[in-house]
Amino acid sequence: MQQLLKLAITLTASALFLGCTSQSPQTQSSPTPSNTPTPDTTTLKAAIKELQMVQTKIKDGINYKGYSDIIAETVPVVQKTKGEAKAVAAVKSAFEGHQLALRLWQCDRIEGYEELHQCRGKALSGIFAKYSDIEAQAKAVVKGKDLSTISAGLDKEELLQRIWEKTNADTKAARQAISEDTTQQQDQPQ
Repeated sequence: MQQLLKLAITLTASALFLGCTSQSPQTQSSPTPSNTPTPDTTTLKAAIKELQMVQTKIKDGINYKGYSDIIAETVPVVQKTKGEAKAVAAVKSAFEGHQLALRLWQCDRIEGYEELHQCRGKALSGIFAKYSDIEAQAKAVVKGKDLSTISAGLDKEELLQRIWEKTNADTKAARQAISEDTTQQQDQPQ
């Protein structure tokens, strides 16, 4: 009887063991090419879409509060952006331009003439560091070297428009770079 029990236990264990091992091992299937974008492309496309939306709102006319809110909402999208280096650089450049425009616009909320122009002078410092052509044009229009003096002689709305032209160009460059990258990936043999 005991031998029969040992045999039954052995056969049961063998059957369980063989049942586990006789099943074909489940392997992860290699991803098949599809039309769904990779996560990197997805984050990049989302950032570009956000920047295009900002440009549309600017074109339609946006106030400071709306611009401030949309820039704040766009921060996490841009921070997550990964993918084709040229497109990512263009996205980040466009967003940096929007942040500089917002910094300039924020100065209008400061009370006091001197404080206003000191704030604008600081904002211009960042704008001129990024956009040397805007600096050259501003200095040609306003004779002076002090940024506070230059800011007093500049039309803020015109300056914002120039920055937004640059951000729009960067956004278009990002969109073009990602479409070129997508085209190159599709042309590669599988």
